[in-house]
Amino acid sequence: MDAVPTGSSDLTPSDTLNDVLHARYLALRAEVDHHNRAYHEQDEPEIPDSEYDALARELRALEAAHPEWAAAFASAGVSPAQAVGGAPSTAFQPVNHPTPMTSLDNVFDDAELGEWREKLARSLNLPADTDTFTFTGELKIDGLSVNLYYKDGELQWAATRGNGVTGEIVTAQVQTVPGIPTTLPGLTGELEVRGEVYMSRADFAAYNAQAEELGTPLLKNPRNGAAGALRQKDPEMTRTRNLKAIFYSLGKRDGVGAETQFEVLAWLSAHGFSVSQYSERLEGIDAAAEYHRRMTANRAQFEFDADGTVLKLDPLNLQNEAGFTSRAPRWAIAYKFPVEEVETILEDIVVNVGRTGKLAPLAHLQPRLIEGSTVSRATLHNEDYIRDMDLRIGDTVVVRKSGGVIPQIMRVLPEKRPEGAEAYAFPTHCPQCGHAAVRTEGDANTYCPNPACPAQQFERIRYFVSRGAMDMRGIGEKLVAQLIESGLVRDAADLYRLTAEQISALDRSGDKKAQNILAQLEASKTRPLWRLINALGMSGVGERNAQALARALGTLDGVLAATPEQINAISGMGDTLAQSVTAALSDPNMQDMIRRLRDAGLNPVEEATLRTDQLKGLNFVITGTLNQPREAIKATLEAAGGRVTGSVTGKTSYLIAGADAGSKLARAQELEIAVLDEAGLAALLEEKGV
Repeated sequence: MDAVPTGSSDLTPSDTLNDVLHARYLALRAEVDHHNRAYHEQDEPEIPDSEYDALARELRALEAAHPEWAAAFASAGVSPAQAVGGAPSTAFQPVNHPTPMTSLDNVFDDAELGEWREKLARSLNLPADTDTFTFTGELKIDGLSVNLYYKDGELQWAATRGNGVTGEIVTAQVQTVPGIPTTLPGLTGELEVRGEVYMSRADFAAYNAQAEELGTPLLKNPRNGAAGALRQKDPEMTRTRNLKAIFYSLGKRDGVGAETQFEVLAWLSAHGFSVSQYSERLEGIDAAAEYHRRMTANRAQFEFDADGTVLKLDPLNLQNEAGFTSRAPRWAIAYKFPVEEVETILEDIVVNVGRTGKLAPLAHLQPRLIEGSTVSRATLHNEDYIRDMDLRIGDTVVVRKSGGVIPQIMRVLPEKRPEGAEAYAFPTHCPQCGHAAVRTEGDANTYCPNPACPAQQFERIRYFVSRGAMDMRGIGEKLVAQLIESGLVRDAADLYRLTAEQISALDRSGDKKAQNILAQLEASKTRPLWRLINALGMSGVGERNAQALARALGTLDGVLAATPEQINAISGMGDTLAQSVTAALSDPNMQDMIRRLRDAGLNPVEEATLRTDQLKGLNFVITGTLNQPREAIKATLEAAGGRVTGSVTGKTSYLIAGADAGSKLARAQELEIAVLDEAGLAALLEEKGV
């Protein structure tokens, strides 16, 4: 390889401005290249997108002013400012995309958007002030770009974008994502379908909550989670991330008669691909700017991370005429959302105790408004996290919503630290019961090992009765606290020994409330097995893993007798979780509680044995405000063989709509999909014998 030119880092006052700029260029080029590799190849971004965008824009500006500097690197390949994606991984089979997958240029305000409109007009040989364009507005989802290649209607492969020309084949991994057709009947020729695979904010939060319980590494953001999952060699490991996808464009498109971008989206939806409900057709640049403002205001409501909007010239013939630069289409632009970070004061660090005994530090902050909601708390994960950030009470900190939802302290501003602020001393004893806390090798978390710790008792029982576990709606946190303080219960099994007299004697109770609670306890005895497995509160076992254990092992006896090897063999479990489950179930206190639960009448079997197929082949979407909880409706539909999804597509059979149904209702009406209110759903279930 040719030597890379370098510049002096020891500039003197006699150096010319050009020397200074050239030194900056060399440093900037290396920095942007480093962050490209970290983001695209290692899935480990080190800086926020906004900081990267600023660096890349500065580098492009210097190269535009001094093309000879970029030319000096010709033998080293394309400039990192012009690069698309990253080098394909050698761990996967490479494949060339039939048509390149390009990147997008960015704008950051309405003035820059207007400048892009003028450039677009000039590329079409139109007056610069032309404003008769029609655009399609879409969200710029922060995930991993993929290309699906079909030939004569059959999926041949799925690949990552890679460097835009060559990607990595990840067909098996992509096929774990729900709703991706493997066949497109009646289609001939070649077809490329492009989209974004993403991890929802809810799944990202659930994954990190479980990782914290297990003491395993946390995901930095949902994009990191999606990219890492698609690059798992074992597709079953990919499946555990619960990835989703949104599709938005075509490369080669033999046999697709669409004439506009908006018609492309309609074609994708009609053929079973998930498309964004937020896409709109827009008349003129002012409408495009207004769309961006609306999406910015609503960004906290999206289920996925989005870092901006994408505005595309709608007519495909004009797209072809406008063409491409070396890295991006001239007919599309990414209008980036502003990154909202605020400074606030760390007022205190409070350490709570969870159901597993984990000591969980929580930052108490001076309240600040971020992206439409007030933030006054932020998780601090563990002792190492606090020490590595050198957090001290009274510090001024910068806070952002990680993944748009979870408040996160990004950095400390030491220059604003109050005089005399001391390093935080993590508790050596449980703050609730005073027992000596413990840490084990390889685990970043600290635990209270005392099973009689009142905080753990409260959290374990609260979790046992919660909606995602045994679903006892009448037993809330205040009642759980009363039951523990009164000495009536010490674990979940004691709930089933309660009498009406004991409950009605509690503060703010009575005979009617006592009877309701006893009815809830009795009803819980028939809950499916996975709910009981989840309710036991084993570290690392949430709803999804509990369901997997129930499906694989079938009965409570099967779960109790399972070896680590048997659990490890279940899809998505892994050795760490297998060891954790078997250790928890072999604990004498756990075994005693399970024995007493069974004596009380709990011995559920796997829910699948109770399933029917009256709704098999029907796809449902639920939206709006309903009288019944959505989870209850979903459970009823799935128990009868139906499938419940989150997006309205051409494959949706029925939309179940309550009040304020919004865009999903509009989409269903556009696709002429049957819409049911709750009465209509009841009639359908009666007709089907559910």
